[in-house]
Amino acid sequence: MASYKLYYFPHMGREEIVRLMFAHANIEYEDIRIPYEEWPAKKLTMPFSQLPIFMIGDDVICQSGAIVRFAAKQCGLAGKSDLEAAQADMITECFFDIMMRFPWTETDETVKVEKMRQCLYETIPPSLKQIEAMLVKNGGEYFVSQLTHADFALLNAGQYLLENRKDIFDDTPTLLRHFKKIESLPSIANWLKIRPGQ
Repeated sequence: MASYKLYYFPHMGREEIVRLMFAHANIEYEDIRIPYEEWPAKKLTMPFSQLPIFMIGDDVICQSGAIVRFAAKQCGLAGKSDLEAAQADMITECFFDIMMRFPWTETDETVKVEKMRQCLYETIPPSLKQIEAMLVKNGGEYFVSQLTHADFALLNAGQYLLENRKDIFDDTPTLLRHFKKIESLPSIANWLKIRPGQ
């Protein structure tokens, strides 16, 4: 079996979904976190001059979504059918969109605070209700018929959302219940205790 290497910055971000899946599936890989101060020198050596990248032996995959989908297949977390795979992709992309709404690059602190408020109290809650409706439609157990990367996308985004607004799931109790279920999986609970970059 080829060796796996994940290159990313020293934070969680989208690629934490990959780390969560590998922790759940007990798959070994090198988790290489590049310090920000080293990035300018390393940037020109990277395909597309960006992170993340995922290496399988000498082969390289770039782009977060492609990496998540590949890792999900390796972990048996991509859905039972092409339709389920597409549905799981849809949910994960919804969470990517939610996280992209935050003012990550805003430098004016006053503006940033207001944009955060808008995200947490106006923009994101309706999206969470739409995602919850999909979960409810499927019976509330998983987003499709089994555990997939979509469930880990909920966990990854949900942790950040709850850190910034503790009651953000109050109007989506089924989604919150599902979040807690994924968070309490033994493999995941253990990873959350030991992972770097808390």
